[in-house]
Amino acid sequence: MASQPRRVRCRTPSGPNSGGMSRSRPTASRTTSPSSQRQSCQPEGRRYTQRFSIGFAAVVVYSGSVLPPEVVMKRRQAVVYFLPILLLISISCWSQGRQPSGGAAVRTFYVRGTVRNNDTSQPIEMLKVDLKKLTGEVVSTSFTRTNGEFDFSGVTNGMYYIVIEEKGYEPVREGVEVFNAPRTGLFIFLRRPLELGSSPANKTVSARELSIPRKAHDSLQKGADRLYQKNDAKGSLPLFQRAIAELPSYYEAYHLMGVAYLRLGQTAEAEQALRKSIELSEQKYFAPSLDLAALLSNEKRFAEAEPVARRSIELDQNAWNGHYELARALVGLNRMDAAEKSALEARTRNPNFPQLHLLLANIHIRKHEPNALLEDIDTYLKLDPNGPMNSQARQMREQVQRALASAQSKSAPAPPKP
Repeated sequence: MASQPRRVRCRTPSGPNSGGMSRSRPTASRTTSPSSQRQSCQPEGRRYTQRFSIGFAAVVVYSGSVLPPEVVMKRRQAVVYFLPILLLISISCWSQGRQPSGGAAVRTFYVRGTVRNNDTSQPIEMLKVDLKKLTGEVVSTSFTRTNGEFDFSGVTNGMYYIVIEEKGYEPVREGVEVFNAPRTGLFIFLRRPLELGSSPANKTVSARELSIPRKAHDSLQKGADRLYQKNDAKGSLPLFQRAIAELPSYYEAYHLMGVAYLRLGQTAEAEQALRKSIELSEQKYFAPSLDLAALLSNEKRFAEAEPVARRSIELDQNAWNGHYELARALVGLNRMDAAEKSALEARTRNPNFPQLHLLLANIHIRKHEPNALLEDIDTYLKLDPNGPMNSQARQMREQVQRALASAQSKSAPAPPKP
């Protein structure tokens, strides 16, 4: 759903029903059952199987890459239990509803993608690619290399457009959002010039944009600036309401209103606004579908979140976060094989998002796959080497390694008696 310029660290005060860790929202996490918290090292002949258990908190992630930019509310808590030695870890917590802390350095990332010919799938080189703000201001310009790749560095959290206007091809204007991680794996396919009488989808979009009243458009832009740049969710709401008053079918305004309500912690109002956006767009707007799926998972309404997440994938199969949200919902439904498949789809599209590997760690603990769990932890630490929870993650890795070594020693054949 959204972006904020700085990462906000998770607070972990103790509270009731938290096992030593409270949650800022009671509905935002799952805990393991008592049976799953017991040591269960059981012999199988000469081998011992070490059991693992994890409690996973619902996570909201940000929106996709090929439709108009959007904002996603991020809240993340993961409580990890390792047995037989109990290890409680708060993995990370990014909350887009919080204000940036004073004096914190602004993090920058990179955006990387590939441009290909839609008819031949061949890369197109020496092509100018612009990264623009919503206001149209050019942030950076790149030229594709021989393999069709382009990249932009030094990009801060926010919403942008990737714009390509090349003679001989249809113009491209695709949305991309950056939030606390690089954006990679973007594929843009350029189409040949239109023949007389044809009417592509992007022309329809342009016609709709032109039909939006100027006052409605200006109010939306001012609200987006207030929401994203000034981190003033409350102040953005009257501007979105003004845009809707000018154009009642303005589903983008309803979506951003939902984002603002999420930042304010008003989930009921956020859900209502997101559903209205989906309704007005005839379920063709990616952003609110993704954000609603995330909200529902955060509310532990996993059965409702699953079909909404699947719909977001139908709208944009290349957006990694649609697969990520589906994986979250499936974890909540305890369908681990399907969840792993969706999480791996997300990883294929964006392997550089640290929290994705925490989700995979949760899945692999639930599936009792310690070797895969170690790989997940190693990747997480590699992607976020200076993260606030690195020491706990390393401690967990050491515990898993010791358990595996212990199980291996127990399974080794006894030395022959003299």
